[in-house]
Amino acid sequence: MPITDPSQLVEAFKKSGEFDKLRRELLADSQRSTGFDAFKARIDEIARERIKSGQMAYTAPDMLHRELMQEVNRFPVVERFASEVPMLSDNAFKQGINSSIQRILREDRGQQDLSSTAASSQPHTDSASAQDEKTALMPPAPPQEAPMVPLVSRRSPVEARVGGKQIDTLEPAPLTTAPETNKSGSVSLSGASS
Repeated sequence: MPITDPSQLVEAFKKSGEFDKLRRELLADSQRSTGFDAFKARIDEIARERIKSGQMAYTAPDMLHRELMQEVNRFPVVERFASEVPMLSDNAFKQGINSSIQRILREDRGQQDLSSTAASSQPHTDSASAQDEKTALMPPAPPQEAPMVPLVSRRSPVEARVGGKQIDTLEPAPLTTAPETNKSGSVSLSGASS
């Protein structure tokens, strides 16, 4: 089934395994970041305050997680932490996602995957750094498709003049006043007396 909307693209991205790979990388990077301990401490503080208030005692167990998440979302704790994670602002991270999405779309359209042909055609050198290898294996940006433009003539309208006066359209003369040729080859006007 061809990809026709963003939700189908997200599903294809998840099925390709790229989503899980990025999720694991992002989790590892965020856990190594300097603000991770402060983030955990703030979440812990919000949960403790909520429990101390006594409101949690009357909350159904299945609603407990939802209410804690609402409380965390009320404070911009997650957004603040996400803005401090270096991987999310890294251009290589964004380009990796973009190239994965482009590859999925090319495969969906039946086009050849450029990353596999680029990897097989480039010789492997031991002296190349890991970053150089990563950049070499990334497929180039897809070609820009020409915008779809309706095929409408953009010529200016033909100007017509009759008797020195400009008119928009030419109307054919009525057939009754047009000259006719009779059997003898002479020209006569219709409706004229002979």
